[in-house]
Amino acid sequence: MKLSFDNAPLAGLVSQFLSEMHRYDAGRTLRLLHEANMTTPQLAVLEFVRVPRTLSAIADHIGLSRPAASQMVSKLVRRRLVRRSEGVADRREKAIGISAKGNALLESVSAARMARFESSLAALPPRTADRLRGALAEAVAVFDESNASTAEPVASVR
Repeated sequence: MKLSFDNAPLAGLVSQFLSEMHRYDAGRTLRLLHEANMTTPQLAVLEFVRVPRTLSAIADHIGLSRPAASQMVSKLVRRRLVRRSEGVADRREKAIGISAKGNALLESVSAARMARFESSLAALPPRTADRLRGALAEAVAVFDESNASTAEPVASVR
């Protein structure tokens, strides 16, 4: 059973923390997206389809209509960043999954984020960094468990 408490103060701290982290970005991540000719919603789709998903799931995830999501996915397919294949149970349903090229792009973005975060976290005293590391590791484990139980992946993409 989950305990109920007011998340607003925690959400405010997380927002403030992320603002401080992004202050060190100096546009590095946006520059990388621009060089790759990617939009933020397209990046969100690439992240989401690391586990193959249906078009409906993608549309719901990014808050677009199915036709708009379909257009976005088609662009990503043409650029060979994702693959589309027939579903195993229902051939009318398409499975969309990330390609090797799309995964390489995500790895580049991830590396840029890591460099940005390392720069900003260097300002923390060691004791504070250790406590933050422990709290974040615990939170990530909870999120991973929650995501694993609620994910609705489809059959793998060939």
